[in-house]
Amino acid sequence: MNPQLPKLTDLISELKIKMLQNLPGHQAHLRMEPITRKAFLNLQHPTPPRQSAVLIVLFEEDGKIKTTFIKRNIYDGVHSGQIAFPGGRYEEYDNNLINTALRETEEEVGIPREDVKVLGSLSKIYIPPSNFDVLPVVGYTNKVPKLVIDPKEVSEAFFVELEALVSPGSLGQNNVTLKDGKQASIPCYQVSGYTIWGATAMIMSEFNEIISPIRQ
Repeated sequence: MNPQLPKLTDLISELKIKMLQNLPGHQAHLRMEPITRKAFLNLQHPTPPRQSAVLIVLFEEDGKIKTTFIKRNIYDGVHSGQIAFPGGRYEEYDNNLINTALRETEEEVGIPREDVKVLGSLSKIYIPPSNFDVLPVVGYTNKVPKLVIDPKEVSEAFFVELEALVSPGSLGQNNVTLKDGKQASIPCYQVSGYTIWGATAMIMSEFNEIISPIRQ
C-alpha cells in the first residue's frame, strides 16, 4: 500500500519547516531532466537570464489535496503547448519574484493573489532555450479556485490530485521529436491524461522529494 499524504493543514506545517532547510535542488532536477534540455545547455545567450516565477498552489477539495496546472497556447516558440505551473516573467513593479508568481497566476487562471498564502520557494531552475531563471513558489489557498483563464496565454487550466503526482505510478517515458527529426525518450509524469515534462517535471521532482518524508 502506497504511503498517504496528511491533511492539508498538516502538510502546510511540515512544508514551512522543510523549505527552510537545505533543498535537494539540482540532484532532484536531474532525475527528470530531458535530453532535449541537455542539448541546449551549451547555448551562449548574449544577455543574462531573465527572471521569472511560477506558483504551486495547494488547496483541498473533497478531502483531496490538489494543485493547478495550465496548458500553454500553441505558438511558434520552445514552450508551445506544454503543461506548466501558472507563472511568468518578472516585472519591475513586482518588487520580488513571489509577487511575480502571485500576479501571473491571477492573470493567467484567475486565482486572486490575496487568497494565496505563501509557504516558501523551491530551488531556482534555469531554462536554457528561452534564457529564463525560474523560481518555483509554493503556497496554498483555503478556497477551491474558480479558474478563469487568459486565452491569450493559456489554452486550458486544470486541477491534479497531489497524491497522483507523488505516486510512483505517475512516472513514465514519452517520445518526442527533436529538431533534427530524431526521436528521443524523455522522463515525464503522466496524470489525468496529461503528460508533464521538461522544467515543470524537474520542479515537481524536487517538490516530491521534499514532501516524500511527510507522507504517512
